[in-house]
Amino acid sequence: MNSRQLSKLLLTSALLLWSIGSIAASNYTGPNRDASGNIVPTPKGEQCVEPTADMRANHMEYLKHKRDVTMHQGIRSKKHSLVECINCHVTPGENGKVARITDEKHFCASCHQAASVTLDCFECHADRPEEYFSKLPGKDIFARIPALDSTKPYVALNRGGE
Repeated sequence: MNSRQLSKLLLTSALLLWSIGSIAASNYTGPNRDASGNIVPTPKGEQCVEPTADMRANHMEYLKHKRDVTMHQGIRSKKHSLVECINCHVTPGENGKVARITDEKHFCASCHQAASVTLDCFECHADRPEEYFSKLPGKDIFARIPALDSTKPYVALNRGGE
């Protein structure tokens, strides 16, 4: 066997081993992984605001609609709020620490990294739950928004100098 044939054999073997490893990893579904093998931290709530399959397919549409209603109409509620998603789904890991968006164990990052989707939400929004910030040293560093009743929209008054 010459060196060229040996090189082809080694390359083929390496690709075969890599393929088998990828298939085995993607079929793993444990308590913290979904059917695609993505890490899914255990949420705090008992039930999401929408069915799981619907949220996986349409969460971005819900978030964009929520953004538009909040920004353009001044209506704020908890349902479909990014803050509430983070408060429920971003939970401490086994080490007691809350994952950052740059960590594959972060609720949002786990699927978005696998799908090669860039997350720009957290350039402005916090990637950790509100309760995390209340545990930081210092007083009155972070203004707390009073709890909102999700059944009653809140409208900002005197918008646009009115």
